Amino acid sequence: MLDILIVKKLTHKGKIAYWIIQLTLDILFLGYLFMFMDYDMDRLAGDGYGIVIGGIVVSLLISAAICLTFWRKPKEEPNDQEN
Repeated sequence: MLDILIVKKLTHKGKIAYWIIQLTLDILFLGYLFMFMDYDMDRLAGDGYGIVIGGIVVSLLISAAICLTFWRKPKEEPNDQEN
């Protein structure tokens, strides 16, 4: 749901960068859980789903902040010069 709000405010390059950054951060987060924290699929399905959801939300916010900083659409100003 937040993705729709964020993507509406980005340029075309920003949309592509957003999804690439989002997927990269998600893969790094899940790799960290499996490799360094010794999680497995049973543990994630049982009591570890909260940490997965939290990590994905944090990666969403990080990628949104990066993309909105660099690739925000310019604001359209109304034409008052017609008068």
